[in-house]
Amino acid sequence: MVNAAKYREIQSNFVLNVPGENLNHNNPVFLVDRIIHGFLSENSFLLPNKETNRGRRKTYQTGELLGFIVWGVLNGITSCRGLENWLNNNDETCNYILNNKKPSKSTIARFFNSNMFLIEELFRYTVNLGIKYDLIGFEHVAIDGTILKANVNKFRVIKMCEREYLENLITEMEKDDDLLFKLEKYFLDDVLDENNHIIIQEIKNESKKEVLNLLTKSLMSDEEKREVLDFIVYLKANYNGKNTISLTDPESRWMKDKKGNTGLNYNYQVATDDKYDFIVAQKLVNDPTDHHQFIPMSDEVKMNLNRHPTLYTADNGYLTDKTAEYCYQNNITTIMPDRTESIKIKHQKPENRFKKHNFQYNWEEDVYICPQNQILKYTNNRRINSKLYRVYSTKQCKNCIHSQECYKGIKREIFHTANPLKIKMSENYNSDLGRKTYRKRFHTGETYFAILKNSRKFPGIQRKTIKKAQTELTLQTIAHNIKIIHKHLKPH
Repeated sequence: MVNAAKYREIQSNFVLNVPGENLNHNNPVFLVDRIIHGFLSENSFLLPNKETNRGRRKTYQTGELLGFIVWGVLNGITSCRGLENWLNNNDETCNYILNNKKPSKSTIARFFNSNMFLIEELFRYTVNLGIKYDLIGFEHVAIDGTILKANVNKFRVIKMCEREYLENLITEMEKDDDLLFKLEKYFLDDVLDENNHIIIQEIKNESKKEVLNLLTKSLMSDEEKREVLDFIVYLKANYNGKNTISLTDPESRWMKDKKGNTGLNYNYQVATDDKYDFIVAQKLVNDPTDHHQFIPMSDEVKMNLNRHPTLYTADNGYLTDKTAEYCYQNNITTIMPDRTESIKIKHQKPENRFKKHNFQYNWEEDVYICPQNQILKYTNNRRINSKLYRVYSTKQCKNCIHSQECYKGIKREIFHTANPLKIKMSENYNSDLGRKTYRKRFHTGETYFAILKNSRKFPGIQRKTIKKAQTELTLQTIAHNIKIIHKHLKPH
């Protein structure tokens, strides 16, 4: 008989490993954990339920799943499936932040979808940490935007005429039982005969594959029909009146990116503080241009920082009459180049050297100097398309050998904005401080986009609808700010 007691005496005691005890004390996972728990303790009123269980034995605390999602983004893992696969590798940092729990991708996705507002507030909390630890300078904030690819199939699109045709057809089916019977016979029973071939041919001529799929779905049941009608209303609400609309993500828009490629994209706006490239505001919009984005972005900056910075910088795409008026009313100093200066910055080389941007403007004497060194003086004001302009010209044009190349008409005229607020902004840009500050913008404003697209190899937005896509990008900015906090603060 084997003496079990003898072997128990020599057997070593099994000690359960504590998650995180083998990690370096400066590992960023500890900072993520402290930030998440600090955020939740200060904002406990945002938590309607402390646990994310739904009748299951295993429960997940909000801090565990939120911390794990943020930690995944810091490591370049953004999808729910990718996070689940990462857990299968038994990574000790994941075990630490999740307390040795292993949530499924559906649990992670459910948490993401139900806590998007919480993630937005976490971003503002990182901004408050940046203020607290003097990582935000309040001197110069650069506002810039970039075009990001939406998660859509560009071939699954519909024209508004097709949408209207489908809506009218469904409405007509509800009133005409004979039409309903003919359509059900073909689309559900796959029967084409002499009774329905005419109407079926007409529908096929007016509709593409995607419309036919929606029509088939509406014929299956009353509930399916209501879903199709609700989707049609959703499409109508997101139509911008210009192009086709995506069926995959109707909130995306056709936009041209910086490479000149047109696709279904979103416009991502970011405001970055100059001191350590800390992101202080961000917003995702489906407006193809930046014309209307300066005012909402500066409002967002003020809300997060509790005041405006000393200087804003933005490119010419943000410069409008409303922007200039807003800056004047709120006593904001903004450095923006006008269109002429913007073309010079981009180093474009047009064939015609007599373009307006090749005429030098002398601020002290208020004159333009043409490429042939002729002086164009201010002559009068002129209103064009309800906007007032200052007109500059010279009488020497008729004697110039380049007159046919330079202008068409009696003489060459240069039009300069007569808006005093825009003139003041041009003076700000052309000052020594303005040009020096604007040069910094190329580093401050573009750094984050370069890191996002190149270093993190961001392929594009993975989630559909602007709300979910906004939350996805908010996680990227949270990760960016946490990296800056970890870099510039001591481990403790």
